[in-house]
Amino acid sequence: MGLFDGLHIGYSGLNASQAGITTTSHNISNANTDGYSRQRINQHASVPLHSIPGDVGRGVTVDSINRVHNEFVFKRYLSSGAKLEKDTFTKETLTEISSYFPDLEDKGIGSDLKAFFKGWSDVALNPSDSSQKVILAESAKALSRDIQDTKARLGDLQSRLDDQLGVAVDEVNRIGKEIATINKEINKVESDNRSHANDLRDRRDSLELRLSKLVGANVYKGRLHSHSDIDRAQTDQGSDYNINIAGRNLVDGGSFHPIKIDSSGASATAKFSAIYYVANDNSNDRVDITSQIHGGKIGAILALKGDGIDQNGHATNSKIQRYIDQLDNFAKGLIEGVNSIYAQSPQTSLQSRRFEGMNEATKLTTIDGIHTGDFDVVVYGKDGSELARRTIKIDEDTVVEDPNDPYANAIINQINANKDDNSDNDGTNDVDDYYKATFGDRAFSFKPLVDGVSIAIEDHGSNFAGVSAINRFFEGESASDIDLTYDLKEHPENIRANAAPVEGNNEVANKMVAFEFTPIAFKVSGDRYTSQTAGGFYRDITAGIASDAAQAIRTEDASKVLNSTIEQQQQSVSGVDMDEELVMLMKYQTAYQANAKVISAVDKMVDTLLGIR
Repeated sequence: MGLFDGLHIGYSGLNASQAGITTTSHNISNANTDGYSRQRINQHASVPLHSIPGDVGRGVTVDSINRVHNEFVFKRYLSSGAKLEKDTFTKETLTEISSYFPDLEDKGIGSDLKAFFKGWSDVALNPSDSSQKVILAESAKALSRDIQDTKARLGDLQSRLDDQLGVAVDEVNRIGKEIATINKEINKVESDNRSHANDLRDRRDSLELRLSKLVGANVYKGRLHSHSDIDRAQTDQGSDYNINIAGRNLVDGGSFHPIKIDSSGASATAKFSAIYYVANDNSNDRVDITSQIHGGKIGAILALKGDGIDQNGHATNSKIQRYIDQLDNFAKGLIEGVNSIYAQSPQTSLQSRRFEGMNEATKLTTIDGIHTGDFDVVVYGKDGSELARRTIKIDEDTVVEDPNDPYANAIINQINANKDDNSDNDGTNDVDDYYKATFGDRAFSFKPLVDGVSIAIEDHGSNFAGVSAINRFFEGESASDIDLTYDLKEHPENIRANAAPVEGNNEVANKMVAFEFTPIAFKVSGDRYTSQTAGGFYRDITAGIASDAAQAIRTEDASKVLNSTIEQQQQSVSGVDMDEELVMLMKYQTAYQANAKVISAVDKMVDTLLGIR
């Protein structure tokens, strides 16, 4: 053991203290850096010189500088962050949707519906007052306009979400590509199996957190290593690393496989983009993973806007589409219910809407909204007297028309059949003597055979009058096109409140007033119907939306609490504690000064030795 060994020991102490000061300073300077993990130096006593009477120390060796990071806590942090991001986005979107359905006395569809029925009530009180009919027409237009606007806003929201999906996918790809690049850099830095790319790993962790919030990706790393000399530190070792989305590797070590957006699946009525995984540069080698993504912001977008398009052009597995369908069902039920009653007001001739895809052999009950039941065809004379009445039955086998068999179970055949409706043995005063029914260009027509007569339809459960719009107050078939008929918008004085064509008759207006409290069949989904009033069905829609929004708020609150708890755990492991760092700084500073004194003492000893002559 020589005198110069003391210099080496002091020098090793200076190096260790300097490394400690540098590491501590790095921690302090990054105390407010998101995603930064505090770092600690690992050191041990250098291999001593074995001698008699015992080992002689040779100073200190700095093994490594490691970040304080617990991979298990961090994975929980990733998971909770992804859930919070999904719940927050869902809450914000559902809160916006709920604002489309205001439950106010003077605003919204519910208020419009009340005004509409009040308009009919006022007309019923004075069926000849044109001013009341003008007010009724305005209330009907306001109701139609608000229904149309609400559906349009829901559709616009779907389109905006589709646009946001594209932006989010681009961000996922950008992050994935950056992580793959960082992996290459980490492998290069740590190729000597001694260096630790601490800051690069922190940067990668920050990107993992952002990626998880976007898509809820699963991150798989190589074997974990526990630093026994650093409390709660467990980090991955080596280059084994991949990020998995919907069972496919977005990042595999230093390789990156993008996901892509394809909007070719959009229908004429709905904008829709699907997500594809692209394994290779070959664009044909791709897999649709849209329905398999459930986490993060993208998972929330897909759950809200839908993950596919069905044969009708509607989004599948979509919360917003469910609201749109409910609004369509409400509008359709309202249109058909009002038109069914309005068909009881007689007209000289009747013309139904066109039925797409219908022909003579079409069974009536296969038409959406038409049920087994019956309706009456009623013919009135000039004086308002009822001339003839015929009941038309619709069962599961009733078709539109059979020209070859006048007695066939067909609706046109039943109307035109030569029957004695009045049971008076007079073959000249029945329905078929006054009107002829035809089916052409996919529409029903009732044309008079004599002058001075009028015809009305009284439905008794078949809903034929409402679905066919044979004598309509409202145009349209859904929330997109519900509207007051053009003639009544231009000439509201033509609104008819009467059943029999007699001055002062208000039977139709009274039935419209009663309709506010009359349950009718509203479609729920598929072939399922529910019997409710128009107001009750609409309130169920708004209550469901409000309930979904309230549940989303509660879910987000719970996710915030969970994420906050895990974030505190993450910070307790990896976060920088300024008080602790200042203590460490003082410790290393003191050690540095002490080692400097050792070197100074040895230096004086060397000077003394050299001064001996």
